[in-house]
Amino acid sequence: MKLKKLKICKIILFCSLIIISMYPLNSFSCSFNILPKKNLIILNSNTSEKSYFLVEIAKTDEQKQKGLQCRISLKKNEGMLFVWNFEDYRTFWMKNTRISLDLIFINKKYEIVDVFYNAEPYKLNAINSKKKAKYVLELNSGVFKSLFLNLGDKILLKK
Repeated sequence: MKLKKLKICKIILFCSLIIISMYPLNSFSCSFNILPKKNLIILNSNTSEKSYFLVEIAKTDEQKQKGLQCRISLKKNEGMLFVWNFEDYRTFWMKNTRISLDLIFINKKYEIVDVFYNAEPYKLNAINSKKKAKYVLELNSGVFKSLFLNLGDKILLKK
């Protein structure tokens, strides 16, 4: 009886090792691709000032899932714009993201409807929009405030 249990344990152990060996220890790859870029302008409704950015456009599910993960830095005028086909409440996190970010939620009328300031690197807590958004713009933390931008300001996306 003990011999039979020992054989079963060996078989289970052997099968487990085969399954584990099929998966790399760290299945997450920290390589990234630079996505197509577009010029984005934020129009300050109070001062009529314009702020110019060069943003990567994330449209596919894979691009949106990867986002700015693994990036070491962004220039002050760079960011990423996430694009959906419809408005909805959006949820983000900072998994594998090394850069502190501001997340700017934008509705289908291109109006800024919500901002989450200073999302901390590597945090896994959910960052939820308070209003429905069709677009989410990620910029370096502090850029939004330093340019005196506000809720209600609009974006223009140059083609």
